[in-house]
Amino acid sequence: MKRGPISTGTATVCAIGIAAVLTIAVSAVLLLVPGEGAPDTGAAQTLSALPVEVVAGYGDGGSAEAPVIRISGTQDAINLTACRVYLIDPKGALYEVETAILRNATLGEGMTAYIFHFPVDDLPTASGYWITDEPEMVFSAAYHPGVHPFSPGGQWRLVVYDPGSMKNRVDQVLQIT
Repeated sequence: MKRGPISTGTATVCAIGIAAVLTIAVSAVLLLVPGEGAPDTGAAQTLSALPVEVVAGYGDGGSAEAPVIRISGTQDAINLTACRVYLIDPKGALYEVETAILRNATLGEGMTAYIFHFPVDDLPTASGYWITDEPEMVFSAAYHPGVHPFSPGGQWRLVVYDPGSMKNRVDQVLQIT
């Protein structure tokens, strides 16, 4: 069987297809990485169905000004042990949130979980960011001397990814100073 050169029409269709795939791939990457040149609108962006807010926790040294992220549960419960929880700082660094104390693994209606910063020297592989449903871990010195501030200050992104449904259950940008 003798083959001839590729036709101009076929080459054009292939080039358009490749360009479309590359455009979609670049767009997807840009959506996942926080933009460094993006203008600061000042308002936090929310893509979450759950109420998420920054509250003041018990800081190291007795201060009541240490930021803590509070996630309030709704009727659409989230299994926090099955999900992956991530924080992205204003510089774009990704941190996996470790589990501290979770008395109830499922965050449902009327329940609350907290994300706080507490670096631990004994666990060099830990990110220093923790999730708990135990209020005493963030509002008192019952478990440790106090939570630390998130550093650097600015817009932090919280993502709770559910691998079972393959979607983000929480995806929210919060102003943390």
